[in-house]
Amino acid sequence: MSITNPGKTEIACTLLVSRLFRRVLYHGFVAEMGLKGYEKVLDFGAGWGDNSYYIAEQLGKGGKVTLLDVSSAWQDVARKRLRRYTNVDFVNADIFSSGLPEESFDIIVVSYVIHDIDSKERQAVVQELAKKLKHGGSIWLREPTRKMHGMRVEEIKELMNRANMQEMSPIMGRIQYRARFNKS
Repeated sequence: MSITNPGKTEIACTLLVSRLFRRVLYHGFVAEMGLKGYEKVLDFGAGWGDNSYYIAEQLGKGGKVTLLDVSSAWQDVARKRLRRYTNVDFVNADIFSSGLPEESFDIIVVSYVIHDIDSKERQAVVQELAKKLKHGGSIWLREPTRKMHGMRVEEIKELMNRANMQEMSPIMGRIQYRARFNKS
């Protein structure tokens, strides 16, 4: 499996699973955010756009969701899937070269991404994400916590803490950790 350059089979399998389980896996997570409709949201590591699909629906014309991903292949898939929405932007870059202005987002969504970032780069990425948030903004995060695929909850909390992000509403499941972190 390649994060930046998925093959046709990987894309097809991912979209099939997405079609079968999207509502269960993504709708509830986005609903927890309590979007009002006017927010500026960054979907970091957006992949094929399942979170953004529900975010775009809830935002309406007053808000905007920006899908940021390093993979042009996944961005192409997301662009096709979300083409009916006018409140969606796409940025094919990493967080450092994205050109996204500081303090420009109310919410940043990080769903199953940080564990795939090289451990030596994670803190710098989280720091950069925090810079993109408006004062009082939130990072809505979920990460796998299995030993074979994921990361320790303590590491996630430490990364966020060092970026001056305060943990709110944590939910620890068997295989994933979910939380909202507010910029302090």
